[in-house]
Amino acid sequence: MHQESQEIQDDAWDCTLIKNMKEKKDSIVNPIYDWLDSDIWDYIKQQNIKVNSLYERGYSRVGCIGCPLAGYKHKLKEFSDYPKYKALYIKAFDKMIQERKERGMETQWTSGQECFDWWLEIDKYEVKGQMSIFDYMEEG
Repeated sequence: MHQESQEIQDDAWDCTLIKNMKEKKDSIVNPIYDWLDSDIWDYIKQQNIKVNSLYERGYSRVGCIGCPLAGYKHKLKEFSDYPKYKALYIKAFDKMIQERKERGMETQWTSGQECFDWWLEIDKYEVKGQMSIFDYMEEG
């Protein structure tokens, strides 16, 4: 006798993709959905899977250098490790400012460096004497 599968009562499954798949009676298999990072790394080691060497250098995510989705300290590390990319970002911001001026558009920045500092949110994180709860979380 065929028995209907139970509905999964987990917020992670309550999304448009899953909803659409249920309506179309499609199936999704995500075998590592509930794996911990350590489970994934154990599997990688057991299967001798080659990974990006940046993980071995302490990076927890790889992709674009200076990704806006990366955290502040992660971006600082990337630009410290890859100063030529920092210079290219600043050069691109300089070009953007120049282009805006040539088009008669307003800009709050006077230099690519100033725009870069704003983009990294340096003033948000490096106010003298100011600390954030995140400073304590990352230490512990």
